[in-house]
Amino acid sequence: MKLNKCAILITIAAVLLTIQTTYAEGQYARKSAPKIISPKKGIAWYEGKTYAIRWKGFNEGIVCIAVLIGGHYAGIINSCNNCVLEGKFQWKIPKGFVMGFGESKDNRVRIVIYYKDNESNYKFSDYFTISK
Repeated sequence: MKLNKCAILITIAAVLLTIQTTYAEGQYARKSAPKIISPKKGIAWYEGKTYAIRWKGFNEGIVCIAVLIGGHYAGIINSCNNCVLEGKFQWKIPKGFVMGFGESKDNRVRIVIYYKDNESNYKFSDYFTISK
């Protein structure tokens, strides 16, 4: 079977377009994947101070924000009434927050954000530290 030059060029162009589209969709998916951008890995936060928890890439909905200390659930820190599209929540860390776990600091703290109507849809922050 003999193909003309035009058919070969069209086939090559179609393959290249498919590869480019697949790559672009993959890039978009990575950029829009849900992510907690603050607190950052290894950063130290202190009791009594106020910090911004920030996120991006979530779909519409209402979220709850909770804290894990050393792998243990330490409670919800918002009223489960934040629109996820806001992208931030100001948290004043209560004095004695870490002391309640018998420590003066813990470097295994994580924030978890999950949808109020779907707790199985969640995202963890990187580990960071809270000190008294």
